[in-house]
Parts: sequence; C-alpha cells; structure tokens
Amino acid sequence: MKKLFSILCVLAAAVLAGCNPTPHNEPNPDESPLPYGGEGGVFILCEGAYGAGNASLWFYNPESGEVVADVFGEANDALLGDVGQSLYMYNGLLFVVVNNSGVVWVLDRLSGKVEASFENLTSPRFVAIDNSGTKGYISQLNTNQLITFDPRTLTQTGSITLEGVTSSEQMAVVGDKLFIASWSKDNKITVLDTTTDKQITTFEVGVQPYSMEVDKNNTLWIVCDGGNEFTPLPEGMTMEAPSLWKINTENYEATKTHTFNEGGSFRSRLAINGSGDTLYFIYDAVWAIDIVNGTLPSEPLITIEGWGQYGLDVDPVSGDIYIADAKDYISNGEVARYGADGVLKTSFEVGLLPSKFAFFGE
Repeated sequence: MKKLFSILCVLAAAVLAGCNPTPHNEPNPDESPLPYGGEGGVFILCEGAYGAGNASLWFYNPESGEVVADVFGEANDALLGDVGQSLYMYNGLLFVVVNNSGVVWVLDRLSGKVEASFENLTSPRFVAIDNSGTKGYISQLNTNQLITFDPRTLTQTGSITLEGVTSSEQMAVVGDKLFIASWSKDNKITVLDTTTDKQITTFEVGVQPYSMEVDKNNTLWIVCDGGNEFTPLPEGMTMEAPSLWKINTENYEATKTHTFNEGGSFRSRLAINGSGDTLYFIYDAVWAIDIVNGTLPSEPLITIEGWGQYGLDVDPVSGDIYIADAKDYISNGEVARYGADGVLKTSFEVGLLPSKFAFFGE
C-alpha cells in the first residue's frame, strides 16, 4: 500500500510520481469504519471545479438512508484530486479516475482506503477489465496511448498505441473484444483483441461518441453528442445533431437508430438495467428504451423542471434509477433516486458536480 505521506505530497504539489502498488488484501468487514454494505449501496463521484482540486467521493446506503460525505478523505486523510472523472467496481476494489490530476486510485471497497494507484498518466478517463480478469485498460483523452495493467497485482504493464484515432474514452468488453470510443474531435470506435492486445478494426459512427453500453444480446449501444461550439473539429468533420447508434459486435455493422434535435442536452452517459433489456439516457429528461424495438418512446420516463442534468445510472440489483443534479454548477449538487417505474423515492445533497455512480453489488 502506498504510504499516506506520498499521497499527500502528490496532491499538495500537483506533481504526480510513479508508484509500486501492492496486491489487494480483503479487510475484516468488522474493522470497516464506514457503513458500507447492502446490495443497493452506491458510491457517488463528484467532479469538483476544474483546477480547484476539490473532487470528492460519497456513499449512500438506501437501506438505512445514510449519506457518507468525503469517503476518500475520511479513509486516507488526503484529497481525492482535481476533476473526478469515472468509477469502476471490480472484485472488491473501486477504481476512481481523477482526470486532471492524472491518477487512478484503487480503493478497498469496504474501507475506502488506497490499495494502489496508477500515476503520471496524461489524461485518464475510464477503466475496463477483460473477462479473464488478467488484463486492465485505462483510456486517455489527450493521447492515443491506452494504458494497460494487471488487475491481479495492480501493476502497470505497458501501453497500446491506437492507430487511426486521437484519443480514447469510454470502453466496453464483449467476449474477447474491447470496444473503445474516441470521443473528443473524432467519430470512431476502435476494436481491440484482448487476448493479443492487437487492434482488430476501427469504424465510424456519429461525431463524438462518448458513451456506450452492452445489452443482453451483446449489442453495443453508443450515443454521440454531435460536437459543440467550444471544441473545434478537425478539417472535414462538422457539427451534427446528436445520435444514438447500435453496433453488431460480431461484424461491426453500425446502425443509427435515432437522430435528436440539435441543441438538446446530452449530459450523462448511457445506462442499462441489470437484465440488460432497457437503456436509459438523459435528453432534456430521462428516457427509457426497450432494446427489442430500439425506438424512442413518445414520452420520457422522468421529467424534472429546472435542474442541471449531469449524471445517470441504474442499480443492477434493485433497478432504481439514480440521477445527478449539478444545480447551478457552483453549489453542492443533489442525487435523486427513482424506482424503475419513474416514481421518486428520495433525494439527498452531495458534493460539487456529481456525475458518476458505482454500485456496491457490482
């Protein structure tokens, strides 16, 4: 385990040093200082303000209604870092990606303590682990270098250069393939063979594919935001209306299933329920799509007036829908929990810019 002193120095100086992470050891649950547990518990990552170093990790227990603030700080007596990007739960570990700090923290799920870290990264975004549990991948925004690591030892093993793309974003594992979205200023999906780490193919979808989910039939669904006025696109590529695509993961046939109105709000990733038959996403409201017909229903599942829609996920066990509300983007945010029927169950305050979720039962 990394020494706490080095963690504090890294964050305080904003200079990230390399590390030699140690393998994960299961703690004694009776010694856990935090009220983790229950199949429906959820970790909530709050991005914090860019450059302020005030990202935070929270925990909510729906069984007791208890909300735990600053999980990382309480467990490690340290700051999480600058811009919390994503969460990934695997084998009793919680991977916390902190983009602008260039670090991925690996936490024990029960105690919240740091077990390992991957540092000196260019701009980490998401984590994925193959089905064998022997290979892990970290995507990066400002480079075509995909970081690789061993999930068993939590040690970095190298990197992979992705040909024909400028970056990597969200990833999805299907069988022995890794599908990688190239989001910022791009329109491509890269397919990697996880047995050899060789690139199989790259194909085009809509402009800026940034989120994906795999359904029960191993169909890959991707939402593309179409670009924006703040990020110039490369020559030959122009802004377009946001779109939803589905991909045949065997032959890579890409089909656009819906084109949305330009100017609509796509502020969260796609989410899918535990049975893999219903997709959810935010488009000025929360919509649910049955994967069989793949068409947008006439009415949204959840409509809320005057909110800063920012994050969305679905508890794979209970089917509850969690929505992150960024409010005015300078005050603490809020999380609303809905049933699968779209009826509000509860809401609670969290930190600044809540955006990502990871469920205890995953």
